Amino acid sequence: MNVNFAEILVICVVALLLFGPEQLPQIARQLGKITGDLRKVTNSVRREWYNAVYPPANEVKHEYDAAGRALRALKAEVLAPPPGTRGSSTRSSSGDAANKPAETSTAGSDPDKDNGL
Repeated sequence: MNVNFAEILVICVVALLLFGPEQLPQIARQLGKITGDLRKVTNSVRREWYNAVYPPANEVKHEYDAAGRALRALKAEVLAPPPGTRGSSTRSSSGDAANKPAETSTAGSDPDKDNGL
């Protein structure tokens, strides 16, 4: 809120005309007390809000970061080549296992039912 000098001067003149020179110092004192009390209350609310929100949020953030580190370590472990292999290739030496069609399992099926008998 930007209030320039001219606006403050107009407010003071209006207050002087409304309340008179006798009551103006009392009113200024009361306004000073009210603004001081309001500042104390807002600082107290701000402090309570900070103490209620930030420490639990930081705790959750630390747990989240720890879980992320554990997942990255697990990913690196899973994607690492097994010990005893050379190079970064994980394909089998024959190379034709990936080209074979998948065999269908007939275990547990009844041949008589398949023939319509």
